[in-house]
Amino acid sequence: MHINVVEKDDAGARRPAFTIGEKDKDAGIQFAGIPMGHEFTSLVLALLQTGGHPIKLDDATIEQIKNLDGNFHFETYFSLSCQNCPEVVQALNVMAIINPRIRHVAIDGALFQAEVEERQVMAVPMMFLNASTAKATARAAWA
Repeated sequence: MHINVVEKDDAGARRPAFTIGEKDKDAGIQFAGIPMGHEFTSLVLALLQTGGHPIKLDDATIEQIKNLDGNFHFETYFSLSCQNCPEVVQALNVMAIINPRIRHVAIDGALFQAEVEERQVMAVPMMFLNASTAKATARAAWA
């Protein structure tokens, strides 16, 4: 695996944040925050899978994800202590790797409190699809 670091100065972007993607392609995965705690595994898997490590899904599921019609921009709010969040983050990251029309941003809600309040995120994981709430699950509270 070869890693390139490209620094971009985007005034409107969340900070800290970084993207993971293949060279010369739009990055489909972004982490807004520092993925530590339970989310560290999500970061490692995103790096491995983007670099070509096999994704552990059956062929039929991969084909369904490849054939999704439309552009999808997912945003998932998580907490570093949430035990359910990595499963959601990792699933959406995999979808973003498989299908170039899927984008996923994993957001550490503790670092972006203004967004959490504005979007009325009461529990995590909380997903938004194309800026609308998807309300995945609401099992864990902010730690």
